Amino acid sequence: MTVTVHPFPATELSMSGDDTQGAVLISFLLIVVAALFACLLLGPQREEAENFYIGRRRDKPLRNALALAGDYISSATVVGTTGTVALMGFDGLFVAGSTVAALVVLSLLAGPLRARGRFTIADVFADRAPGTAVRIAAAVVTLLVCLLYFVVQLSAVALVTAQLLGLETVGAQRAIAVMIGVLIACATAVGGMRGATALQAAKTVIVLVALLLVVGVLLARFGWNPLALLDAAQSNNGAGSAYFRPGLLQRSNPSASWTFDFVGLQLSIVLGAAVMPHVVMRLHATPDPTAARRSVRGALVVVSAVTSCAVLIGLGTAATVGGTKLAAVSPGGTGALMLTTGALTDGPGSIAGTVLFILVATAVFATSLAVIAGITLTASAAVGHDLYRQVLRRTESSDKGVEISTARFGAVAVSVAGITLAYAALDWNIQMFSWVALALAASSLLPALVYSLYWRRFTERGLLWTLIGGAACVVVLQTFTPVVSGLPSSFLPHTDFAWLPFQSVALVSIPAGFALGWLGSVTGRPRPAPSGSTDVTPYAEIPRGS
Repeated sequence: MTVTVHPFPATELSMSGDDTQGAVLISFLLIVVAALFACLLLGPQREEAENFYIGRRRDKPLRNALALAGDYISSATVVGTTGTVALMGFDGLFVAGSTVAALVVLSLLAGPLRARGRFTIADVFADRAPGTAVRIAAAVVTLLVCLLYFVVQLSAVALVTAQLLGLETVGAQRAIAVMIGVLIACATAVGGMRGATALQAAKTVIVLVALLLVVGVLLARFGWNPLALLDAAQSNNGAGSAYFRPGLLQRSNPSASWTFDFVGLQLSIVLGAAVMPHVVMRLHATPDPTAARRSVRGALVVVSAVTSCAVLIGLGTAATVGGTKLAAVSPGGTGALMLTTGALTDGPGSIAGTVLFILVATAVFATSLAVIAGITLTASAAVGHDLYRQVLRRTESSDKGVEISTARFGAVAVSVAGITLAYAALDWNIQMFSWVALALAASSLLPALVYSLYWRRFTERGLLWTLIGGAACVVVLQTFTPVVSGLPSSFLPHTDFAWLPFQSVALVSIPAGFALGWLGSVTGRPRPAPSGSTDVTPYAEIPRGS
């Protein structure tokens, strides 16, 4: 689910001149207006936590499946997978498979997570350790993951939107990032979970329809013969027969640690994406564990379809645009989808081609927009529910409106922090933020959830060691990698304090997270939940089975 956005000339991205760009701008404005209207219309009518955080669990599995797929399908899934397949061939197919595999992991956890949880990830841990220390640790990790992923998505949508509109200056991109961030903060604060669900479900339908149309036009170009498409991709990709053999990713990164990095990155995608906080929170919006499992299975079908379309379009890019031209115009491959859409249409004078181009552009824009909304809502729940209600208030208070107001303040605060970082990150290599966010989820949240759900001897001490130690391991180790310093593409290119040769530390930090949880539990004595616990989540009302 990682994505690296490389700026490339806007003229290469747009089909024609001002007419198409004007139509793209109008479609973007319509999406924004529709999103704000939906949030106002569907927002909670009463200031209740259950209404704001999970929409009172009234949505049916199909709608929740579309919304869950929308939470999971990011700009990396739509744009990054297409470019990776176009440039890296077989290796790109492996990356696409990892994207789908994450939902398989989530399907194994969905029932128990819904049975033990209420609003947030910290609610799942509260059954094991009802004190405030775990609440704080879980909320901090959640906020850190959400903030990093917020920056990645906002930076990506700002860059792509600016390029689609023909705006190449950094100032224009920053202005777009600020405007989108502010709009999302307002929409989330007003709409809550029901508004976010509507955005995610609508975005999923738009993305799926747009990609299916592009795939249809692509296959029609090759006489509906997939073998002809594969032959053309191999002929025009620039790598020859090596395109369908493993190794192109290693050729692009010929370091001695390539295998370590590749395996670690795939592990972080498969394991980290499965337990991203906004994805887990979506499960709590389902009525029961059975509905949660059905939602995940439905989302798996949708995400598999979207990923398959992205793979086919990536092959189409290699066949129609050519790998050499794509690498020259968009080094990271993020322009593959739009370039291919333009190449498949009949030119600027074609109304059908222009409509298809605008639809695909709208889908790309809506993708990041909806994901940011889900991230912001999750961060607001961590502030309002975990930190305010469970840590500061410590009681089942009657002033629930204050909690919701605090959650809305949290949404605004996280958005301001994310907008500020994204404003600066447009000059940085944002790949590091995506890697760290996924590694944090895989190294801290995943071990804590697995142990909490399946190991009876797991203790509060082990839980804290997993959450804090796993997160610290990722942050400390990643600091001393070439992603941060020592290379021209590093976060700090003019400084060199890297002593680890790895790009991704997940292959070390994930086992460390599990080891810390085990060590903390076996070296400490189990502590029964204290009578009169300050945690107010009513677990007696939640079925313990999966």
